[in-house]
Amino acid sequence: MVHMHAVPPVPSSHYAEGLFRMTYLTNTEVDNNGKIRAIHSHADVAEIGLVYWGRGVHTIGGQQYHSEPGDLLIYNANVLHQDLADGDAPMRFFLCGVAGVQIADMTSGCIVKAPENYLLKSGEYFEFLRYGFEAIEYGLTNQQPHTSLFAHGFLYSLMAVISGLAKQASAIPAGAQASPPSLVEEMRRYIDRNYANNFSLDELAQVFHINRFYASHIFSEAFGASPMQYRTRRRIGEAQSLLTSSDFNITYIASVIGYDDPNRFSQVFTKMVGMSPSKYRELSVRSQQPFKRDK
Repeated sequence: MVHMHAVPPVPSSHYAEGLFRMTYLTNTEVDNNGKIRAIHSHADVAEIGLVYWGRGVHTIGGQQYHSEPGDLLIYNANVLHQDLADGDAPMRFFLCGVAGVQIADMTSGCIVKAPENYLLKSGEYFEFLRYGFEAIEYGLTNQQPHTSLFAHGFLYSLMAVISGLAKQASAIPAGAQASPPSLVEEMRRYIDRNYANNFSLDELAQVFHINRFYASHIFSEAFGASPMQYRTRRRIGEAQSLLTSSDFNITYIASVIGYDDPNRFSQVFTKMVGMSPSKYRELSVRSQQPFKRDK
């Protein structure tokens, strides 16, 4: 279940051009089957989540994080992520999209630098943050005046809280070096780069000089899905992003993510998401200025 709201732009007279702003707000309930949102990323929008009910398991940038009420989740732009409930009970969280993020020496769309800061404990700030999200949702739902200004101000408070919490988090010891990626992580990265290509499990295994059974086993153990299932999730996640942020037609979207047959794409999408691509687009928040394909 997702309640999505586009946040209207703040009048330019009220803030300096070029600063980041909240573009949408969702109040989402997820279970553990991944039907609400497949694994995906956003090219030019970062996201901030606040868990307020239940427990979740979140895959962000290839790592898993376990959340509980009060936890903040940070999704930098271009970082793959997916949110699921941890167990049979649902998990609920607010999520806002943030456009125009450019902080100090970090790359565009980056809110926090270190992966260990992708999940932060809000602690004493929890009630303030929850009430802020609830107030924005109420204002958007009831078309209250000046809601966009309130959302803009709240976002700056939220970013300040995140900055402070990230600084408090433990730093990586001086001289420490990241371990080289494992074989299964290399496989995941390969699929992330090539998900639109129609390679077989045998062909994937040949790339890494292992047999297909071992490839499937170690990947499923690490990520809870076979390599081909993971590729499907990546495809559907990308399709969901394109459906909500562009005006590309469904046939074009199918071809971009690797489906030559748009009917097959619609069948796979409907089975995974629980509704057709056209219905998903109809119910989703659309970008205020959708990207248009060059003619």
